[in-house]
Amino acid sequence: MFAEDPLTKYPLRQSLLPGAEGLAVFAQRGPVDWLSRPDQYVFICEGRGGRIYAANETALEEAQQLIRDAHGDQVVSREPEIHTFVDPALDAVVEPIMFLRLKSPRAYATVLRDELDRRRADVKEEDLQRHDVVIRAEVRLADLMGYAKAALAMSNGSAVIWNWLLRYGMA
Repeated sequence: MFAEDPLTKYPLRQSLLPGAEGLAVFAQRGPVDWLSRPDQYVFICEGRGGRIYAANETALEEAQQLIRDAHGDQVVSREPEIHTFVDPALDAVVEPIMFLRLKSPRAYATVLRDELDRRRADVKEEDLQRHDVVIRAEVRLADLMGYAKAALAMSNGSAVIWNWLLRYGMA
């Protein structure tokens, strides 16, 4: 699925630039393995700056916090970008489609489902359990951005959310 470019499995990208004092961490090109968690994110030095490649929004936030903790204000972060590309087989631009699994107390099911509907999620399954609801859905990464924080706020911190790259689909 992602054989041609190994970085395709990281649909979120964020450029990093050295602050006024500069940083030695960006001095050499290539991956910064000692900072990376390859199952979630990698840091790659790109000459004068660097870039975070993240598997999802939660992984990106963890990587951003790691950079802040390690280097404080010495690193300037650009806005995160969602990776898209032209798929030669489709001859079209494709974008990341994420699989979402949400578990929450049943009391919050309606508001969480309404928010997923607002974000144009394709709900595949809604499993009402004794005390919880489990929702499985597919949603464009662009529509999913910010959902984890919103769901936590709507559920008083009781929702648990997992999401991962499912595939790239037509934009």
